Amino acid sequence: MRLALASAVFLVLVASTTAEPRTSYRAVKGALADGRLAFRAWTDAQGPQLLVVDPATLVTAVVPGDPDELKPRETDPDSPLGRLRNAALVRREGLQNAGVRRWTPPRTGAWLTFDLCPSTHPLDRAVLEDLESDENPLPVMFEVSGRWIETHPHDVSWIEHERDAGRLAVTWVNHTQTHAYEPGRPLDENFLLLPGTDLDAEVFGVEQDLLDRGEVPSVFFRFPGLVSSPTLVDRILALGLVPLGSSGWLAKQQKVRSGALVLTHANGNEPEGLALLETWDRDHRAESRSGEWHWLGLGDFAAGQAPPAN
Repeated sequence: MRLALASAVFLVLVASTTAEPRTSYRAVKGALADGRLAFRAWTDAQGPQLLVVDPATLVTAVVPGDPDELKPRETDPDSPLGRLRNAALVRREGLQNAGVRRWTPPRTGAWLTFDLCPSTHPLDRAVLEDLESDENPLPVMFEVSGRWIETHPHDVSWIEHERDAGRLAVTWVNHTQTHAYEPGRPLDENFLLLPGTDLDAEVFGVEQDLLDRGEVPSVFFRFPGLVSSPTLVDRILALGLVPLGSSGWLAKQQKVRSGALVLTHANGNEPEGLALLETWDRDHRAESRSGEWHWLGLGDFAAGQAPPAN
């Protein structure tokens, strides 16, 4: 009994000290000498740190660095990051589905985006395991909320295990800390449009939850409920992020097409959407295995182009 109690106390102590103490977490703007762009800065036990993105590859990384030493630089509009930011800016109007909805890829395929809003249900692992047979590794974008991370540690560990085993290629997309929502309230004053919402806290909270686990946030963001305003889009862009909409929300009767951002929820709250995805995937598995169809990844965003305006 004493040994079991001591082991439990040890595990609690390890868990409580896993995350690095972090202070002064904030948005910054500037470039490193190698051209990568910094968009977050903080200080931890290792000293000043930066979260940076390569505007050509869209790959993010945590690097040591003093934000006061960053070189002033705007995003090159002709870089992949610049093209995505401009596409999001073009789609900033309206109440729903702002941001990049589709993208012209360098090969035939679509992006798998799985929203992980707060939920009492477990991760839909079986669907992901089935899809893993299509690509090795399977590129996936998880639109993750901080509350989901905090309440589903075993599911996050499973995703990390699948990633580390080479079965998933994961891009973590910011889906806000709380994903606040009030049932029955009009959309134009709900989700991030709820009065009193602290946008910085919503954005920074989930990023720090990821960093606490040793994960690296991407530059992508999805509005909860796909609800936003032009002002919110401008603020997200000013924080260095690229908002993503969707042209393939399957539960809303949208279709899987080449260049689509396919949206389903893998948090147990949308079984009909996942069933539609599985049916489509099984019907097209031969094309996946022959190379005629691909589930696309970060590199395909970098090599792609904005679609023609419609």
